[in-house]
Formats: sequence, C-alpha cells, structure tokens
Amino acid sequence: MNIRRSMSASGLVSGTVLAATWIAATRLLSIAPAGSIKATGTTATGTTDTGTTDQGTGLSVVLEGLHEPQISTEQNIDIGDPQIGQIGNYYDELYDPDRERLGVVFGRFEVRYKKVGGAVLTYYTEDIYLRDGIIHAEGWADFNDVKNGRWVGYPAVGIDGAYRGLDGRREWRVIEPHQPVEARIILAG
Repeated sequence: MNIRRSMSASGLVSGTVLAATWIAATRLLSIAPAGSIKATGTTATGTTDTGTTDQGTGLSVVLEGLHEPQISTEQNIDIGDPQIGQIGNYYDELYDPDRERLGVVFGRFEVRYKKVGGAVLTYYTEDIYLRDGIIHAEGWADFNDVKNGRWVGYPAVGIDGAYRGLDGRREWRVIEPHQPVEARIILAG
C-alpha cells in the first residue's frame, strides 16, 4: 500500500445518497479500529510509502489482488443482447488476498448507449465502505469488456476516513461468470 496525504477533495456524490448508503453499510459492516492503513512496511495488498512532495507529505493507497464475491444483485440486463435503459444493482463483499474481509461495495449500473461496431456503454456508480473509510467510484465501461473478462475501471475518490481527499481509480474484471471478480483500487493525494 503506497501512502501519501492530499489537501484536495472531490465531491462526486450527494449527501442524501451518501447518508442512505452509509446507514445501510453500517448495518452490514463491522468497523475496525483506526490505523488499518500502515505508514510503513509491506502488506499483502501492496507497499506503503510515505514521502514528501511539493505540497508536503502525501498519501497514496494501492489495494491489489482483491477478491470480490457478489452477495446479491437485482437486474433486468439481457446479457446476450443488452438494451439501452436496462439496469442493475449489486451488493458485493471485498476481501484482501488472504481472504480477510475489507468491506462492502454497493453499486448500480445502467446501459446508456450502444455504438455502431458493438460497444455497449454502461455507466457504473459505486460506494465502497472499507474498515477505515469510504470511497466513491463512477464512470463508463463497455459491457462487452465486462462479459469478456477485460479490466474495466473508472475514477474513484476517497470521501471519508483514511481515504478522504485521495483520487484515483477503481478497477475490476470478471474471471469467470457468476464467480467473484478480481479488483484493485489505486488512490493518491
């Protein structure tokens, strides 16, 4: 895990959505004590590095090799021929490479465009509740890439706890249909 501190912050979610999701997450996730991000050393999910930048001491976080089983989903997507307007909601759990539970993911996706040549542009919105903070991610992915096991990803921003003010990406890929996805989160300040 790479760690740097940032003074910048982005606001991608409204307070109402965040509050409702936070209430749901706190009922499903036991919060661990602060300090689960270490300032030095190596962890199973990456390396941690504190350093000085032009803006002072910075913080960056790299969580790799994450295991993400889907706990529940509701959707009306025709996987073989997705149509504009079809949507889905999901609730996943997030585990580190040693299968220690890190948190939960609440997500939504909607097929919004079909391009000539086959691209099926789908918009994803996720709130990721980890033991030491909350990350919001949202953006576009081609549904065909999802079906074919390619890495997809979109911008992510830390909105609370250890991740507040950090920006980066949330990425994942399907290894095998109806099985947990492989995921990673990369944030920096």
